[in-house]
Amino acid sequence: MPDIQVLEADGKTMFIDAPDRAGLVHVAMVEEAARQEDARYKLLSHEEVYDGFRLRNAKDLLRYGDHVTPLGDRLRLLAALDEHGSLPLSECLNAFHETKPVAGVASLILRGFVDVNLDDGPLGPETSVRRISR
Repeated sequence: MPDIQVLEADGKTMFIDAPDRAGLVHVAMVEEAARQEDARYKLLSHEEVYDGFRLRNAKDLLRYGDHVTPLGDRLRLLAALDEHGSLPLSECLNAFHETKPVAGVASLILRGFVDVNLDDGPLGPETSVRRISR
């Protein structure tokens, strides 16, 4: 059984294993089983998981995983993003009046209302925030 099952934007399924599974799984057999399910399989390399900024940024965001952004704050930020297209993270913080700004924007990222690039660098004031269209 793979570590993660992902439903991709195109509706396809991908199964992913972390690098600690290397040597424990027979990749060709798992790939074939995934193909039979009309899915894909990928065994991540150590570098894909631990190099770069994605894991560090994800850890920063997950700290706020139990936070819920109040409706008023969510509406203010989404309206600003509708008006401007995207905004630097530092400007997004001004939309929050009912909750702590960093917790609010992190919650909206984690819940799929807004998007940031986790790979470009550490999350910071200049990080571009975009609304996810639904």
